[in-house]
This record gives sequence, structure tokens and C-alpha cells, in this order.
Amino acid sequence: MIVNLHNLTMTAAGPTPVKRPLDILWLYWRKLLKTGSGSIPLKSEISISGLGSTLPNIVLSERLDDDNVIIRLAGTAVENITGQPLAGLNLLDLTPPTQRDRIRRVYANLFTVPCGFHISESIRVKDGKKYTLGALVLPLAAADGAARFTIGQYALSRNGFEDDEFKAISVIEHRQIDRFGYVDVGAGLPE
Repeated sequence: MIVNLHNLTMTAAGPTPVKRPLDILWLYWRKLLKTGSGSIPLKSEISISGLGSTLPNIVLSERLDDDNVIIRLAGTAVENITGQPLAGLNLLDLTPPTQRDRIRRVYANLFTVPCGFHISESIRVKDGKKYTLGALVLPLAAADGAARFTIGQYALSRNGFEDDEFKAISVIEHRQIDRFGYVDVGAGLPE
């Protein structure tokens, strides 16, 4: 699989290195970073009012160990994409078996460095429709300051436009990662 690797650096990329609508989470995370005391925002600093209109597109997860990244909260738009409630599920169990090892390493890198990542996938569903699924996932710290949580925003589009009328697509026939990269949030990038 050939993937367009595109790493971003927070300082060099300016205030919005990610495309709309993922810039909503990016700008909110940056605001929390400026007002907080650590190198990444605390999970406890996240507020529903701060996330505003993007709340249905948000997923909060917690990494317990290498094989367990538990979804703690998932917005309704994200659950519509998967066709099921997500809270309490292991995020790694939702990835195709051929990608599980890669995704496990990505999440390990998020907490080891810490850093974020962005991804864009082309997906085709059972009825033949094609969509683009974009995501931005950024680290959050536990009360002790250790990177243990992530906050992610997911955006689904069809023909370049957000798909507000999207219904659950529990049967994805094909998926292809088009673009992937880490986001240097001040601690560097994984090797």
C-alpha cells in the first residue's frame, strides 16, 4: 500500500494546517494549549461548549496499553458512520485486521512522543457510493500530566462537500488510505 505521507509541524504550519472542517478541533486544541500549563492540554479542560457544532464529530479515547485504546465518548455523527454505539469499544477492534498493527503503532507513537495525526481515506460502501473520511487526532493529558487520552474529529464528505444527510454505512466494501501524517505539536515526530 502506498500512502502519501504528509507530516505537519505546529509552529511551521501556522494556525490551521488542516483543512476545514477539521480546523475546528485544531483551533480549539491550540486555544487549550495556550491557556494550559502543560505541553499538551489536559482532558479535564475539554468542554462541550468549547467544541460547539463539531461535538457530533468528536471521539475521546483512552489508551490503557498497547492493545487497548478504549473509546470513552463518541459523537452521533461518528456513530452514524459506523452504524453502532462506540463508547466502551476498543478502537483497535474496529480497524481492519490488516491495518491493526499499523494503527497500534500509530497510537503508541501518539503517547510516546506525544504528537497528533491526520488521515484521509477513500471509502466505498455497499451501494457503490464513494466518500472521503478525514480525521484529526490530538493528544490529551491525564491529571498527572501523562499523555493518555486522545480527542479526534472526523469529517465525512462526498464529492468535496460535507455529507449532512449521511446514514449509517455499516458495510464498507473498500477503503484506501490516501494521506496520512503525524502532527508535531512541540515534542517532535516519531521515527
